[in-house]
Amino acid sequence: MNEALHRRGLLACAGLAALGAARADDEAAAKPARPPLERVAPDASLGRQLDGSEPRLSDYEGRVVVVSFWATWCPYCREEFPYLDALQRAGRDRLQVVSVNTEERDVFRKVARLLSEQVKLTLTYDPAKASRKAFEAPGSLPYSVILHRDRSVAGIKTGWGEGSLKNLVATVNAALAADAA
Repeated sequence: MNEALHRRGLLACAGLAALGAARADDEAAAKPARPPLERVAPDASLGRQLDGSEPRLSDYEGRVVVVSFWATWCPYCREEFPYLDALQRAGRDRLQVVSVNTEERDVFRKVARLLSEQVKLTLTYDPAKASRKAFEAPGSLPYSVILHRDRSVAGIKTGWGEGSLKNLVATVNAALAADAA
């Protein structure tokens, strides 16, 4: 008898979960799909640096640019960080990696002070959320946008894992090769 009640309870939970998934699908279908990001304005904000300066995308004219959004509380962001720095070091003057911290100024200040002497990439934070808006950053992290020199989007990477790392490197290499031709 107890087993039968347990089974009914599991079936009821499965039914509710399916109903919830169907409702979520209906709601998603009812919302118009946002077109994918295709280009970013050259004057797009890249946040604010520790010294108060506010770099713009146009500051990196002639380079492929990777803009990565991250937070210290995100373990995947922390795992990705050394790879982004390695990309910057390998790309030298043909590539610019900008890491935009999504946290408050005090958190950014502490982290930037620790990292600024260790990494070659540009560290910023986004107090007005202007960068997040310009690059259509979702709430999930890490999120990176790879841009060709003409500021068209070469690719977007969300999440973390071996596959996403290979995708990021392949997209950056393809953008560098295409822009060199």
